[in-house]
Amino acid sequence: MFEKSTVFAALMAALLLSSCPALAGEGRVDQAENLEIEQGSFEFELQSIFVPRSNGEQGEWKFAPTIEYGLSDRLSIGLEIEFEKEADEKLGFSEIGVQAKLVAISPDDAPVGLGIQTSVIFDRSGNIGSETYFIADHVGDKIHLTGNLILTAEPGDWSSLSTSYVGRFDHVIDDNLSLGVETGGEFTGEAKGRHWVGPVLSAASEEGALIPSFELSVFAPLTRETPAVQFRLELDWEF
Repeated sequence: MFEKSTVFAALMAALLLSSCPALAGEGRVDQAENLEIEQGSFEFELQSIFVPRSNGEQGEWKFAPTIEYGLSDRLSIGLEIEFEKEADEKLGFSEIGVQAKLVAISPDDAPVGLGIQTSVIFDRSGNIGSETYFIADHVGDKIHLTGNLILTAEPGDWSSLSTSYVGRFDHVIDDNLSLGVETGGEFTGEAKGRHWVGPVLSAASEEGALIPSFELSVFAPLTRETPAVQFRLELDWEF
């Protein structure tokens, strides 16, 4: 049986080999990041976002496979690759990010956990950018609250940082099912003024199972600048 670290390296290589040049696009809905890390745990996540044509803009698909490995209960490393498809265009590689997450205060040890996740991003032209999440996380028996402040430097343009946020509330229904609300938006940057909110349904599977855990979300706009509706599906396998 392969070691988890060997499987992690193999999947990273496979994702890199699958990248191909095409158009670049702007992601819309940011994902809420929490502070859950398990030492020795390997995670593969596939996130899909669909933005229908609206407000005079083309419709867009975004696919983002991510792999993460817990080096300890407080530190993980990962790799994320984004692919995008606009209307009447082929699916193509957009960017790749190498990321690390550090838990400064665990939510298991305090009412509110604190941490940071930062990524170095490379686009298809080799330009370098960054994305940093400042994370606050509360985990209760039935309630899970997460807040993110996100600073982003677009690849090739470090002249100004864009600032965005995500907030999420989850209510645990049973051991495998939870229902929540997520909201977010942009304070500064090209997408300034876009804000959204919507329900999130989460279903968990057993660790190591072939059937993944999943999250299904539908987001509605809170401002005119925001696309009329956005859909997100996230599949997650842990080993």
